[in-house]
Amino acid sequence: MPFRRALLALIVLAVLAGALPTGVMIDRWVGRDLEERVRDEVAAAPRLLADRNAAIADAMVMHAREVARTPGLGAALASHDRLGALRILGGGPRRDPAEADIVVGADGSAWNGPAPAAPLLDSTRRGATPVAVVADGRALTTVALAPVFEGGAWVGAAGVSRPLDRSAADALAGLTRSEVVVLDSGGHVVTATVDSGTANALRAAAGDGATAEARIGRARYFLARAPLGGRAAVLFARDLDRELALLPRLRRMLAAAWLAALVLALGLGAVLARRLGRPVERLAAAAGRLAAGDFSAALVRSDIRELERLAAAFDSMRQALAARLHEIEAANLALEERTRRLSALQAELMQRDRLAATGHLVVQLAHEIRNPVAALRNCLELIRRRVLRDDEARTFTDLAVGELMRMHTLVEQLLDLNRPSSNGNADCVPVAIAREVASLTALGDGDLQVEVTGSSDVRVGITGDALKQVLINLGRNAREAHASRVAIDVGADGVLTVADDGAGIPADVLPRIFDPFFSTKTAVHGVGLGLFVAEGLVRSAGGRIRAANRTAERGAVFTIELPVPEGGTQR
Repeated sequence: MPFRRALLALIVLAVLAGALPTGVMIDRWVGRDLEERVRDEVAAAPRLLADRNAAIADAMVMHAREVARTPGLGAALASHDRLGALRILGGGPRRDPAEADIVVGADGSAWNGPAPAAPLLDSTRRGATPVAVVADGRALTTVALAPVFEGGAWVGAAGVSRPLDRSAADALAGLTRSEVVVLDSGGHVVTATVDSGTANALRAAAGDGATAEARIGRARYFLARAPLGGRAAVLFARDLDRELALLPRLRRMLAAAWLAALVLALGLGAVLARRLGRPVERLAAAAGRLAAGDFSAALVRSDIRELERLAAAFDSMRQALAARLHEIEAANLALEERTRRLSALQAELMQRDRLAATGHLVVQLAHEIRNPVAALRNCLELIRRRVLRDDEARTFTDLAVGELMRMHTLVEQLLDLNRPSSNGNADCVPVAIAREVASLTALGDGDLQVEVTGSSDVRVGITGDALKQVLINLGRNAREAHASRVAIDVGADGVLTVADDGAGIPADVLPRIFDPFFSTKTAVHGVGLGLFVAEGLVRSAGGRIRAANRTAERGAVFTIELPVPEGGTQR
């Protein structure tokens, strides 16, 4: 599975795992809390009723005493003037629109309002102002009576009444947030805030207990009973299903919030997956390209610290690996160069061994030839003296002596190749020697141009005659290779480079170019000792000569490496 898809799936699972249990817990917690709150509020309703009734009773007591002190009322009661008493009360100020005035005669008959019970009148005779709920047929009324005295004698009672009707039930319902059913002392429904069927069902389900729980139809009610005096009571009921009607709305809100959270999480997850996935994918791609040998794959920068550290560590590892591979390649190249040089040195050593063996053989042969040549020369000198008057004989004798002298010179040169040098401090100025060779070459063959470059301060450890012979042999070979130009360059490190623009050296000839008696010329033109002698002279001086073909231009190039005496400059 791709990394981004896996991360999005993980985010969805995390949201589901967090939202669903949370929603279930919230739903249960809210339902349980609502139920407990309804139960507590219903149970607290009787206390609220008692507090309300106490406040109302205090107000009614005050109002009843005001009524009882109405001027002229006592005289009317004492004279049993019912109409006058009612007229006196009717002309007074209204204290509370919900209250009505009550007048009770000395005989206990009610002149106005419900008839009070005997205990109430007895309390007023004792000077008290009682408050009680009295039945007026099928209605209940709260009555407050105050005694009326005239001339120091009790002549009756007066006060106020407040009916327990539907408006009072509605006020209690609003105060307690409950349905209210008022029952008289016989248990009959006086008034209620619900329909009569529900009111009777609640009355039947409440029983005589303080609280109850009942199911009426499909509704479940919590009930509380509060006494009013005597057997009258008030029932407070709460429909639990109505209270829990908030839960479906809450569930819908939770579902909408969960869906919004899921969409938001998916959006944020997509952004996060992109920010996480892109660097990870680039790292994976860079790792794949690294395995294929490509170290240049670009890495994506990330604001996430761990990914940035991972990318930095990968880049450091890649650079270190590239450096190690570069070092290994350099080591391999150095090893190849050393192997090549070792092979070249081995070939050169074999060549030198072969040349040394051949040189020893040639020297031995030259040594053996020198004595007969000397004897023949002596004989020819005697013959030459005997034929002084014979011009033709003298001519041939001179030719024979000359050829013997040339043979003697050749033999001496061969002997010089392996004869130890007697002058260990021999040195010369190679630029001066090269210029002499250039002058000689110009005199002998004007078609070959010799150019000399280098500093005149450089000295090399070889005799001037030996270096001159080496350069002359190289110039002669260039001329025979049909070269038109020879460039001699003298380096400050004692390395002389002799390059021509001739035909070059064939590849099969190059390894044997310094062998004795090896020549590409015809027998008439040479015997193959020129380069052999030059190599011997350079080697005797402690140097080395190498031959190669020029790469960029036509022709051959000879490199002569000679020792540089201490100081390396002209003395």
